[in-house]
Amino acid sequence: MSDNQHLLESLRKMMGWKKSKSFYADKLGISEKEIKRLMKQLQESEDIRKDAEVAAYVGELEDVILKFEEDLKKGTGEVVLKCNNEIRTLDELIEKCKIDTSKWEIAKYVQNYWGNNNTPHWQVKAWLTKKTEENIYQESFIDFLKNYTPNKPSVQAPIKREFFENDVCLVINKQDAHYNKFDVDGDNSIADRFRRVDLKLTTIINQAAIAGYLAKSIYIIGSDEFNSEFTNTTTKGTPQDNILTYHQSFELICHHETWMIDKLLEMSQMVDVIYIPGNHDEYVGWHLISWLEAYYRDEPRVMFDTSPAYRKYVSYGNTAMMFNHGDVMKAQTLATVFPMEYKDEWSDHEYFYVFTGDRHHEVTQSINGIKFYQIPAFSNAKSSWDSRKGYTCVKGEVTAFLIDEIDGMTNIYKQYL
Repeated sequence: MSDNQHLLESLRKMMGWKKSKSFYADKLGISEKEIKRLMKQLQESEDIRKDAEVAAYVGELEDVILKFEEDLKKGTGEVVLKCNNEIRTLDELIEKCKIDTSKWEIAKYVQNYWGNNNTPHWQVKAWLTKKTEENIYQESFIDFLKNYTPNKPSVQAPIKREFFENDVCLVINKQDAHYNKFDVDGDNSIADRFRRVDLKLTTIINQAAIAGYLAKSIYIIGSDEFNSEFTNTTTKGTPQDNILTYHQSFELICHHETWMIDKLLEMSQMVDVIYIPGNHDEYVGWHLISWLEAYYRDEPRVMFDTSPAYRKYVSYGNTAMMFNHGDVMKAQTLATVFPMEYKDEWSDHEYFYVFTGDRHHEVTQSINGIKFYQIPAFSNAKSSWDSRKGYTCVKGEVTAFLIDEIDGMTNIYKQYL
């Protein structure tokens, strides 16, 4: 009998003792790795298959995937793992269950225990959901930004003039630019749309710089700037007609926004770029500000708020401001939640403003001392749906607000597109 056969026979006789691998290794004078190899041979042999009790025990000594089902049509999956040690981390679960994380996300998992301290047993059940195109794109986009190193020249800050009494803040609540929206009247040059907005905003910035020292500019982006997600639909799935492909429009809009932020840096001491989710391009808007944050990572005078929160709050001097796209919550509701969500800072201010968009027309009202401003769209583009509904009479406007550090809002700037 060969040494291997002798070891196999000796191990087979000892299997009824139901001990650990290290016990068998010590008894036979071999390594645990060899014990594992021999156990596998025993499982595959005809003799061990006839001995159900011993075969089951051999299986208990190994981590075994009892079930792995994938339903690609439903976008769901389920995996059940039997193991001897507790799964302590998500990474460990992924490794032992052999889950392809490029295709699946773990929605939840549960872990059950039975046995005792000498012979513990664990069973883990995980439920999987198929990753969407949005998930996959967003993960690859974030990985790209981690190592993105742009070669960007710095912009000098403006000099503060002695004759300015108070510092001021320029608020550019950029709403509903719809740069990539197909216009049924034929005005479909994104470059022309950029030039018009750039000209109007430059005029406003210059006017604000005369009114006071621009200690800060608040620049809102997102809020339906692209017109659709990269799927050519709104975030909820309504089809949209666009001028360019997603990749073409994303590149052009990114470059346009760097020009705008650089212009603000020329005239302002600090620039706060704030992302407000829109109902047409919630994910794409987040991609835009994440790219911009990476582009300006070495510019200390630019601050970014990339949070996906639907309402953002900003303080400047005696003024507290709320920003929201305006697609879900009405003016009265926004004014109601403002003091509750901003309660820690509320008493430090004298002036309160809510800024929204979405409806493409202007609404201004005072709600218990809170001024509400719904501004027109930064766009004149009309879709076939706009034409059918008769939404063709409101002209696009570029609107901005000047906030004095002491006296609150002192100017509203408007430029027709």
